[in-house]
Amino acid sequence: LLVAWLILRAGVSHNTANIVLKALHFITATALELIYVALQSSGFNTARPSASVDVPLDIRTVYSKLELEPDIQRLFCCPTCFKVYPANTTLKKCNYKRTPRAHACDTALWTYRHTKKGRIQIPRCLYTTTTFKSWLQYFLSRPSIDKCLHKTFSTKTQHPVPQERMYDIQDSPFWHTIRPDLNSPYDLVFSVYVDWFNPLGNKQAGKQISCGAIVLYCLNLPLDIRFLPENIFVVGMMPAPHGPTVWTIHHILDHYCNSIMEFDLPGKVIPTSINPDGIRVSARVYPNIADLLASKKFTGFGSPSAKYFCTWCTLPKEDIESLDFDSWDLRNGDTVRAQAQAWKNATTLSEKEKLFKQNGVRWIPQHEIPYFNPVLHVVLGMMHNVLEGHLEFHLRELWGLGRTEKKEKQLIKDETEVEEDEEFSERDTEEALSELEDLAEELKEWSQSSSGLTDIMQDITMDTTGWDIPDIPDDDQENDSDFENINTEGLFSFTDHQIAQIRHCISEVLLPTWIERPPKNLGEKSHGKLKAHQLLILFTVIFPLIIPELWTNSSDNFEKKLLKNFCDLVAATNIIASYSTTSEEADSYRSHFVSYRKSMAELFPQYHSLPNHHYGMHNTEHLKFWGPLVCLSEFPGERLNGEFGRISTNNHFNEMELTMTRQFGRRANLNVILNENPSGDKVIQDLVGILAPVDVYEFAREPYVMNSYEIAQFYKKHDEFTREEYNTLLHYLLSTGRNYSTAYPENILYQNPAAISILQPVVQHVNNFKYQKKAYSKLTSHEAGSHISYYIPGGNGAKATGCIVDIWQLPLEGKMTTFLLVKEHLPLPPSQKQKNPYSSVPCSVLCSDLVQRNLASFTYLIEQKHIIGHVAVYKRPTGTFGIPLETMVIVWSLNRGHN
Repeated sequence: LLVAWLILRAGVSHNTANIVLKALHFITATALELIYVALQSSGFNTARPSASVDVPLDIRTVYSKLELEPDIQRLFCCPTCFKVYPANTTLKKCNYKRTPRAHACDTALWTYRHTKKGRIQIPRCLYTTTTFKSWLQYFLSRPSIDKCLHKTFSTKTQHPVPQERMYDIQDSPFWHTIRPDLNSPYDLVFSVYVDWFNPLGNKQAGKQISCGAIVLYCLNLPLDIRFLPENIFVVGMMPAPHGPTVWTIHHILDHYCNSIMEFDLPGKVIPTSINPDGIRVSARVYPNIADLLASKKFTGFGSPSAKYFCTWCTLPKEDIESLDFDSWDLRNGDTVRAQAQAWKNATTLSEKEKLFKQNGVRWIPQHEIPYFNPVLHVVLGMMHNVLEGHLEFHLRELWGLGRTEKKEKQLIKDETEVEEDEEFSERDTEEALSELEDLAEELKEWSQSSSGLTDIMQDITMDTTGWDIPDIPDDDQENDSDFENINTEGLFSFTDHQIAQIRHCISEVLLPTWIERPPKNLGEKSHGKLKAHQLLILFTVIFPLIIPELWTNSSDNFEKKLLKNFCDLVAATNIIASYSTTSEEADSYRSHFVSYRKSMAELFPQYHSLPNHHYGMHNTEHLKFWGPLVCLSEFPGERLNGEFGRISTNNHFNEMELTMTRQFGRRANLNVILNENPSGDKVIQDLVGILAPVDVYEFAREPYVMNSYEIAQFYKKHDEFTREEYNTLLHYLLSTGRNYSTAYPENILYQNPAAISILQPVVQHVNNFKYQKKAYSKLTSHEAGSHISYYIPGGNGAKATGCIVDIWQLPLEGKMTTFLLVKEHLPLPPSQKQKNPYSSVPCSVLCSDLVQRNLASFTYLIEQKHIIGHVAVYKRPTGTFGIPLETMVIVWSLNRGHN
């Protein structure tokens, strides 16, 4: 287990793992020999230990003993179009045709390899897949999974509690629509994620290859464990080095559709941990999740450059500035299916192209799945649409923090020199290239002529993997030309003083340890391209702390409009990025986003809306149907791409996807042993405590109950409360209905003859503790982790913000219980409240406030269940906003709707 952990989790090499095994073999043999010698010298007559010790000498034996090998299949396919052939085919070349009249693919299917037995013929390309049935059997054999599935079925499907706020897809109208088909805990619902990535990493001698993964997430599981590797099914890994085009992806999708349709209702009988003799199990896949370009290819819709560029409506691209949602013609799933069938039935390429131009739809195998709605079940990924779309565009282009020199020169040209259609095509291309940059995680500098780009976009295949991408310079991370900040007359840019204030805020803001601080040199090219989560923190945490200070008291009407434009964008982003939502918040999102786009057109006339801006208009309907979109985002898939990319493949291109699939499957199976210890072995449990100290399934377990000895040891080890602290806690417990009596007989006020327990006056004062996987601290230990938002006990849902000044832990009813002493943030004095920009429009939507630097004199006693989340704090000197006090700006959006 240790050596498996070293190679699969710590990343040591195959050779190193084998060396460790041999060393462990030697150490064990030597220890046994020493024991034998010691026993012999003490007069014990024992047999000499065998020279053969049962410690494996090769990592392959370890994989076998631990049963870590996944069930992998490899399908013989064409390396160009991915058409699958039987292993015994006699064809030498691929016979796939786009239409009956088109030319055949004609790619050679076989190659030769020299072996010890001579020259043998082998397939040139194999598509690596895993079998759904074997994965389901292993998945359902785990007691923790069975328990979670039954809980979801009981609380979310059989007896759902009516509630306005949705915290997951299981609370959504979508789940309600499929509830008639969910008649047992084993009627499973999945989402599918597809993406392409570069397994060579960001750069390697300019090599650009593409490998694609199709994976399923089980939506019946709670969010805490839904995206763990052991709970993800890898349908297949598409062969490198080139991904499929829109013409050839249906060959890959044929296998995907066949895999999932095998378990369509009524399903098949499979053994589970609770039902070892077998029970009916079904599986259906609904939400389709991907980034923009992958989604278009995977679902059969036109690219952002097509006339009908939108998946959810038929607004033509010349009307992209339209903000009247009610006037748009929304797509219908049945209509799209019929249009796709017509495209499939067309017998010539020109016919297919004509149909595509009419409606922006191509046929894909998913259209054959009866329950799949090709419009309703396609999710707009909030990571690429909002974070790497709207926010990055606003930061780089509109605000100029990273605006490229090429873009600035283009924008200051006389617009009359550029025709509208050509201008739109170029803008579309820039967006598409930006998506490709994120997809491959490598392209930092782009140099290609506009005429060449236009030619690319006119290719209706949108085969991004075939684009002629220049070599990546070795210094791409350090010298990202996208972050050259050039002052150009006529375009908005911050002053040097304002940029210095923003950077000071980034440096000095108090952030909890689980937040990655954005680059302190924001706007310079040296920090490279910002990641999605960095953009989110910038716009929802950092900028709300400082931007109002720059523009609130400005006499410049333009800056006042800039502030309103910014506040609308932040308000919309906070709603999209929240882990909970309501229909009212979804409507509020559209209101803010429409207002943002209107002011964007007025403030930045050099810029025009991109397809991404239009797609964002559909987020309201997605929120209302699916619930919080962050639960269906691309984040888990992007992390998965990173895991695949970190697997060592030794650059063996022909076996690359096989190695990644096999190692990922082994790692997932190892996680089951580490996280769940299915054997129940005590020694393994102790070792797991070292190798995997974080219990990711803790939420599903009953709280640990201390025995009497452990409680006695606690009382012996720790100090007594002060009398004031003790009375405070006892008073709190009684106010919450818990039946305790005082340990001090003379304290008549707290004598309770009917009490079942006496509150012992012993406490452990701690500096920090973890709650929901986040570390909270007291003020004197780590101030950044001490500022929180919380529910006031007995306050009927009232909220407040404050600072943790002390943390108490003690056993109550056998369970270790944590109490927090919190001092509230003081509001501004009445005479200064009118100067607080966060109390009025437009800044009142920023989830922020301005408070005094000093804390309240009184203290609240709360429990950890009252915590909402951390609060970011930016301390401001006397005179800020004209207020003669030291103040703090606080932002509570870090919680993102979790509580």
